[in-house]
Amino acid sequence: MANAPQSLATALAMARERLGEAGGLEGAPVPPIIARSWRRCADRGLRADRPARQDPLSRADLAVLRERHHTLMHLATPELDTLHQAMRDLGGMVLLTNDRGLILDARGDAGFVRRARRVSLQPGAGWGEDDEGTNAVGTALAERALVQVRGAEHYLTDNAFLICTAMPVMDPYGALAGVIDLSGDTRAARSDSQGTSARSLASLAVAHLEHRWAAQAAEGHELVVRLHAHPGWLGTPQEGLLAVDDGVVRAANPAALALLGLDAAAIGRVRLESVLDGGLARGDRILRTADSGRPLHARITTPGKSRPAIRRPAHAKDLSPPATAPDGMLWDAGTRPLLERAIRALDASIPVLLQGETGTGKEVFVRAAHAACGRAQAPLVAVNCAAIPEGLLESELFGYEDGAFTGARRGGHRGQIRQADGGILFLDEIGDMPPALQARLLRVLQDGEVTPVGGRPVKVDFLLVTATHRDLAACVAEGTFRADLYYRLKHLVVTLPPLRERSLDGIIDALMASFGTAERGIRLAPAARDRLRRHDWPGNLRELANLLRTLVALSPPGTLIAPADLPPDLAPAAQTGAPAPSLKAREDDAIRQVLERHRGNISAAARELGVHRSTLHRRMRPD
Repeated sequence: MANAPQSLATALAMARERLGEAGGLEGAPVPPIIARSWRRCADRGLRADRPARQDPLSRADLAVLRERHHTLMHLATPELDTLHQAMRDLGGMVLLTNDRGLILDARGDAGFVRRARRVSLQPGAGWGEDDEGTNAVGTALAERALVQVRGAEHYLTDNAFLICTAMPVMDPYGALAGVIDLSGDTRAARSDSQGTSARSLASLAVAHLEHRWAAQAAEGHELVVRLHAHPGWLGTPQEGLLAVDDGVVRAANPAALALLGLDAAAIGRVRLESVLDGGLARGDRILRTADSGRPLHARITTPGKSRPAIRRPAHAKDLSPPATAPDGMLWDAGTRPLLERAIRALDASIPVLLQGETGTGKEVFVRAAHAACGRAQAPLVAVNCAAIPEGLLESELFGYEDGAFTGARRGGHRGQIRQADGGILFLDEIGDMPPALQARLLRVLQDGEVTPVGGRPVKVDFLLVTATHRDLAACVAEGTFRADLYYRLKHLVVTLPPLRERSLDGIIDALMASFGTAERGIRLAPAARDRLRRHDWPGNLRELANLLRTLVALSPPGTLIAPADLPPDLAPAAQTGAPAPSLKAREDDAIRQVLERHRGNISAAARELGVHRSTLHRRMRPD
């Protein structure tokens, strides 16, 4: 409390001056949530002129922190990928923090990332209210609510250039798990609608994350109950989802708690029959809330007892609309047979190698195959070999024993290979695995056992699925990928087609339907649809799904989405006179520019880009 001399009255006077509100913080122009936060900061004796700088966690401590929050980081990855592109285009960044406001991941526009580091807006830094005063992350944690903090509403003067929007993430057991935050430069904000968009994007991303987490937690429980006021929303991230054992709610997403009028403390204590009338028989039915009799559409299932129906098309050309999963993957005449082959291979204990451009849905494909194969009740463990720094990849994959190295967590770490025992291990971007680890992986496949760092061999039994956007045969010829490992992987090769080679109209319709457009009366104008048809989609299905999901989320009911609503850079190649550069080509060009600016200094370039040096080294290798 070295800064205690600053009184509450002094803090509020500073707030009035900075915010330009003659009536003070009690006036309507200032959100009450900001006023409460300023009062808390003043009560702590925090000075508004204190520099917004701190010492982030060391690399080793950050690695331990990330490992502790592995589930949150893994489940948040799809949403961070989506938001990353949006914030890069807007000149900002997306953050993921834990429940104390410590930043686990940060991505975005390279220029803004560089500025943000000056106020410690970077992985390993703490952004609770105790650390940085009124700010979106800390205030969202304190209030357990969506918070947007603009410019001078930040308590610390150094942070006044920021506009930040944060939404808390709740785990399926009612505990506060962390925050997703969108941050940018308030001076670069083009309009008030940008702040509204940020609120919508953050809310939507958290709803998707919490839904996936609840669905994962429901595995192994007696019943899964899905709820919504409208039947068309069942099976989407907007539904309420509950896991029930012996009639007691054991896990739930916040949407379910809101529908039933419960708070998080009810999880593990309340019996479902006390809040819902109508019984727990399996199938689709209408149940009523016990307090008001309000009807809710329900779908009650037993986890793992049924598999997704994968049907062969009746004709060589399937003219029916594609079936879409809630995560955006589509199963049509071009992809259903590929999925069926993969399922048969896994049931025969045959490794599967997935190839395809970035964004074609490789991880979603693997999850669907896992859900429909004979090991559906066993774990599926996914590891992105390109996303984990080379120095951490070995311990992440193979595990380590207690005290194996400085910074190792107490009790050691089992490693992803042992976590996949009995199930499926999915190694994404296998072409980016360092040669030394390729040799260790080959030994695991040959011997059926894994040796943790500092430990003894342990027997393992898993099916291996790998994926890459690289030409592994060419990598073998260049000497960057082991030939003996390559031939171990390529029993069944499945190549997912890029979006430009698929029929786009049915995919657009199926995606929009999965995002709830019919219920909200949202349509796509013919001219806008034509723009989508003529775009090259270098980011493939992921790029299209992200765009449509964002457009739908930001559109009021009854909207006709017009060409003017599409991003300005969504120009077809025919209009530009040259093919649009691929997403990877644009990223490579950005890397080259940063390297030139730093005269080839890898460390400096990696800091600006917000990546590990080993990741940058791998990206510099020729494809």
